[in-house]
Amino acid sequence: MEVDNQAGKTGKVQFVHIPPNTTIRPHYHKGQTELEYVLAGSGSVQSGKQTIKMHPGVVFTVAPDELHKVKSGRKGLLLLVTKANYREDTEWLE
Repeated sequence: MEVDNQAGKTGKVQFVHIPPNTTIRPHYHKGQTELEYVLAGSGSVQSGKQTIKMHPGVVFTVAPDELHKVKSGRKGLLLLVTKANYREDTEWLE
């Protein structure tokens, strides 16, 4: 992932744990690019017009302003998430 941070924004790296059988409702990030790596568990992410099955080793990118929704499987999900042009800019739908 090659992204230049814009003025006033930074990068962020975090571990994200999503409990078993949980849905993270549709949302997008204004101007933020995410690179997500699945460390453990399973589930799926609907991002744009595609659905990606998640399991350990899967890497995917969510572009700025791209609507996405995550569903964890019966064991939950553990993700390593990097964010470029980060700031609290999440817009939730539904």
